[in-house]
Amino acid sequence: MTRTSALRLLLLAPLLLAPTLAAAPAQADGLALPVQCELGEETVLAWDDVAYDLRGTCGVVRVTADGATVTMPSATRLVVEGAGNAVIAKPLADVEVVGSGATVTTPSVQHLTASGTGSSIEVAGLVEHAELTGTSTVLSADTINVLRLRGADTVSARKAFRTRITGSDNVLRLTRSDRLVLTGNRNAVTVARGRTTLRDRGEDNVLDLRPRRRR
Repeated sequence: MTRTSALRLLLLAPLLLAPTLAAAPAQADGLALPVQCELGEETVLAWDDVAYDLRGTCGVVRVTADGATVTMPSATRLVVEGAGNAVIAKPLADVEVVGSGATVTTPSVQHLTASGTGSSIEVAGLVEHAELTGTSTVLSADTINVLRLRGADTVSARKAFRTRITGSDNVLRLTRSDRLVLTGNRNAVTVARGRTTLRDRGEDNVLDLRPRRRR
C-alpha cells in the first residue's frame, strides 16, 4: 500500500464508522418508506413526519413517532404512542391509542382501548370490545358488542349490544341499543329506534330513547 492510499483510508475511517441512525432515512416526495414486519416480532416506527408502508405479516406494531402516516396490513397488536399520527390498517386484533390527535381507520377490531386526547377512530365493521378512558376521542363503528365509556368521549354506531358509561360528559349516538347502564353524570345518549333496557344511576343525564315505529 502506498503512503497516499494509507492517508486516504485514515481520512475516510471516521465516515465509515459513523452510526447509520444519525439521521432520518431519505424519503422521496410522495413515496412511503417500505418496512418489512414479521409475525411474533415488534416493529417500532420512531421517525417523525415519515410515511411508512408496512408489508408482510405483522405482530406488534408500535408507533412512537409524531406526525407519521402508516399504511399497514393486519396485525396482532397496534400501539399508537406518538401525537398526530394517521394509521390505515386492515383488520386488527388489538388496538391501543395512548397518544393524542391520532387517526386510525380499519375494517374491524377485536379489542380497542383509547386513553389519549382528541383521537379519531373509524371502524367500518365490528368492534368486539371498546373501552374509552380519554378526552375528546371520537369512535365511529357499525357494530360494537361491548362498549365502556370511562372518560369524556363521543361514540356513534349503528348498534351497540352492551354499553356501560361510568364517565361524565360523554356523547353517545346509536341507531339501536340492547342494554345501557349509566352511573356517570351529564352524559347525552340518543338511540334512534328499538327497545333499550336502561338503568340510569347517574345525575343530569340527557336521554333520547325512541321506541320502534309501528307500521
